[in-house]
Amino acid sequence: MTLLSQFIKLLEWVESTQEFFHFLSQPTGISTLAALLLYCPIQLLGCDSLSAATLSCTVAMTLFCLLEERPKF
Repeated sequence: MTLLSQFIKLLEWVESTQEFFHFLSQPTGISTLAALLLYCPIQLLGCDSLSAATLSCTVAMTLFCLLEERPKF
């Protein structure tokens, strides 16, 4: 019984990670990930935290608009 309950927990975890990676494959997830990944490098280049957040969010919004408006064939 214990082994079965652990296996069910593993399957639930796999299902939740699958939903998370599905979110990351959508334009909203891609732009969110871009904003989070660009914040630290921009801040390391010498910008203060407010400017780094503004710049990374601007890039993320631009990326989101480009991904949403792409032609779907």
